[in-house]
Amino acid sequence: MSSPDFAWLIEHGEEIDREYPGKWIAVHEGKIVGVGETASEAAERARETDPQGEFILEAVDRNGDVIYGGV
Repeated sequence: MSSPDFAWLIEHGEEIDREYPGKWIAVHEGKIVGVGETASEAAERARETDPQGEFILEAVDRNGDVIYGGV
C-alpha cells in the first residue's frame, strides 16, 4: 500500500466521485488501474494489467462519500 496513492485519492476525490459513483476502483502510482462493481472485480481488472502489482482499492459511494481499503 502506498501513501502517495492515498494522497492522490484525496486530491482527486471530487473527480472520482463524479466519474465512478457506486463503483470500486483500484489505484496504483496515481492511476486508476481497475474499475468494477465489486472490489474483487476492480482487483481482477488491475491484475490483468500487472499481475504482481500492488494497488489500493476504493469504494466510491453513490452519494459522494469515500470508503478506503487496501490490498
